[in-house]
Amino acid sequence: MRDRALFHKSQATQSLANLLPYVDSDSVDIALVSCLLLCMSELFDGTSAGWKHHLEGAKRLLSTLKAQKSTNMAGGHLNFFIKLARFLDSAATTSTCKPPLIDNTTAKDMPEATEDTKSDDTAVYGIPKELFHMVDRVNNLASKRGTRVDEQSEALFRQEADRVQVLLDTWAYDYGGLAGAVASLSPTNDDVLHATTAYEWALRLRLHQITEGYALSEKVSSCVKHILDSTQKIRYGSSLETCLLFPLVMAGSACNSVEERMVIQDRLMIMERTCGFGYIYQSRELVETVWKRRETESMVNWARIRYEEMGGLALY
Repeated sequence: MRDRALFHKSQATQSLANLLPYVDSDSVDIALVSCLLLCMSELFDGTSAGWKHHLEGAKRLLSTLKAQKSTNMAGGHLNFFIKLARFLDSAATTSTCKPPLIDNTTAKDMPEATEDTKSDDTAVYGIPKELFHMVDRVNNLASKRGTRVDEQSEALFRQEADRVQVLLDTWAYDYGGLAGAVASLSPTNDDVLHATTAYEWALRLRLHQITEGYALSEKVSSCVKHILDSTQKIRYGSSLETCLLFPLVMAGSACNSVEERMVIQDRLMIMERTCGFGYIYQSRELVETVWKRRETESMVNWARIRYEEMGGLALY
């Protein structure tokens, strides 16, 4: 079965490569959809870095659509695929530690883009997209860690970190708070609230790691507790379960007790069955590697392990 899947993926990739040099207004929509599907396939695998090329291709195709000012793709479909492209682009920033390839200007200036719809946001993001795209800001900050070479550059870095912290504290203000932001997606599904809370605390933990390093502390333990309290309120097999991967890995990278590890490991193993994608297995391998190395090292950098040993894994 896997061999047949790899064969068909290879055929699809070759067909797309043959199409790209001749893309026009009649074929750009097919090329864009193909790029996004192949990108998703690579991201879900968790071991291949091929998604990087497909994201770059999607950006070029969106730029082509923007330049043409017309497309055969229905407005609603186009809007959905723009959102999907931006979602995948942001999801990859945890691996690249760079700003998203597809910027706001490219997305906003697309032809025939329709207004945001709740159904599209729910299908693509699961949680409020304003919070999800905060991962862009956090990971963009991560790309600047190398600039901290003296007191002045350290001060500038921390000023930017403070600005990101303010954005994390205020992202839901336009909705009147967290409850309003969640209700805009699904007023009756408590799993959305719990997944959103877990994701927010995961971002807070990641921001702390980027700014202060990977040493365990009381603040880190508090973040882990909030993440696990929220994830445990989400039923097994929930459609929101896929939103828990990034929070679970963040909690796993910083937890400090056997009980917390068991909760994280158990949930990831269940998600391997309910979701069934390789990147979930790879994520469990990552946190278990962190735990093993913590037996002999006081401070373990999970992001370095992911970068050096699991280059195809993107966490989102």
